[in-house]
Amino acid sequence: MTWADLGYRNAGIRATSRDLKFAMAWGLATAELGREPESIEEYAATLEESRATAFRDQQAFRRAFPKEESPTRMNVASGAQARYEEMYRRLRDLKRVSAEAQPMVYTLGASPAIP
Repeated sequence: MTWADLGYRNAGIRATSRDLKFAMAWGLATAELGREPESIEEYAATLEESRATAFRDQQAFRRAFPKEESPTRMNVASGAQARYEEMYRRLRDLKRVSAEAQPMVYTLGASPAIP
């Protein structure tokens, strides 16, 4: 079973697409900070996203992936986190990295889910 399959089963296709984008954004925030965000507020501030949007995205992520506290395990297990960090080191601009990383959402979703 892939992460996308698990998300579809728990939350449906539209929500899972949004949830995988949240996982990617969490990974990008982690790359910029050099560590996992300590809170959803720190995540929102790092990405210059509204607090309300960040909370909605986190809540949706938790519905799709109820056993995951954050997207970190998903990003690390799929290899996406290492790619986000490499892109961030190369580009040093979160907006450029975000644009370049968009196709990785599909790779992340296709990765095997960890039980």
